[in-house]
Amino acid sequence: MRLRLMTVAATVGAGALILSGCSSSSSSSSSASSAPAASSAASAAASGAAVANDGKPLVLGIVQAGSGFMGPIDTPARNALLMEVDKVNAAGGVNGQPIKVNFIDTETKFEAYAPNAQKVIDDGANVLIVTCDYDVSSPAALVAESKNILNIAPCIGDPIYGPKGGLKLGFSMGDGVPGEASVMAEFANSKGWKSAVLLKDTSIKYTQNQCAVFDKRFTELGGKVINTYEYKQGDSVKETVSKIASGTKPDVIINCGYNPGGGQVAKEIRDGGLATPIISGFGMDGDFWVGGIPNLTDYYVVTYNAKNGDDPSADVNAYAEAYKAKYGNLPDVGGFTTGPTTLQAILAAYAKSGSWDGDKMTAALESFKDVPTLSGPTSFSPDLHINVGRPMAILEVVDGKLKFIESVTPEKVVFP
Repeated sequence: MRLRLMTVAATVGAGALILSGCSSSSSSSSSASSAPAASSAASAAASGAAVANDGKPLVLGIVQAGSGFMGPIDTPARNALLMEVDKVNAAGGVNGQPIKVNFIDTETKFEAYAPNAQKVIDDGANVLIVTCDYDVSSPAALVAESKNILNIAPCIGDPIYGPKGGLKLGFSMGDGVPGEASVMAEFANSKGWKSAVLLKDTSIKYTQNQCAVFDKRFTELGGKVINTYEYKQGDSVKETVSKIASGTKPDVIINCGYNPGGGQVAKEIRDGGLATPIISGFGMDGDFWVGGIPNLTDYYVVTYNAKNGDDPSADVNAYAEAYKAKYGNLPDVGGFTTGPTTLQAILAAYAKSGSWDGDKMTAALESFKDVPTLSGPTSFSPDLHINVGRPMAILEVVDGKLKFIESVTPEKVVFP
């Protein structure tokens, strides 16, 4: 069972969040009671002196996709983060200051990230929150780095986001692909599947490394990768499916992809007559693509959480219901939990460091060791600014929806 209760401030120690006296100024308008209090950043408080402030709002600059191919991934986490902002503001803000959100929709246009990051920083952003993919969001992150501003992605999966990718102030609150793909391999092994074919989307590093980690861990466990086929987002894989169908049949197919292209790949696999079980990672989370493949079965997704009310965590299920009450539907993906986690971590780091200075905030975050958050136990180090060992949810497509099967912690995490 994953740890969920929000006790961050007690864990990180020094520095208090004094919650008093201001009304909401975020773009979200939910009531403070609309989400479970047990997993709220508003509950983060510790003994100690209040951080000095000048009474101005604390500004979260968000440069993310509200549309484009990253829209379905960014939006649930951002919407849930706005709910958490509302709760903090309804409880009085941070040291008497409200949190203000400045969000710009990049529409997943690569060229929009750097100038819009500069804009929200010029408008006073204390922290920059970016899109959940390193390749897409790195231009924005580099702008923040140049200004000594902490930059956070709620759900980037590639460990390159951080020191390895030249981002000393960059963190992801997501589950790293080394853990995710290790779980994918261990799950395949637990099902008795001994041979695999990999379909690798080469358009982003996340999916490239996902296949690389799966290959490495699956082989360690005694499995055999028969072949790896490459494609790019939007490509047809009909020819590849024909090759697989005419060759040695694998026990499992690994679709290292993301939507919408990953959904097209899944459909072409089934349309091509292959009933082989398929496993994907977080890039294929969500029910929104499943309806395009009638009667889809034997499809498994390793992701952060179950979003449809069947997660083993009552806090996650309650937050999903609060999300539905506010936005009219359940979150598109289980990664919605990383939105509240992002704010929880930011406020805990601020409480410990007593500053919005990027270097000081980074030092505070690097001290996190299994800090409980809505997404699970959260740890960072000077070398790794992403979590790789959290338990992950394994979901299966059943009757056109993703259903929770089990929660699995990787037995061994391997890196690409």
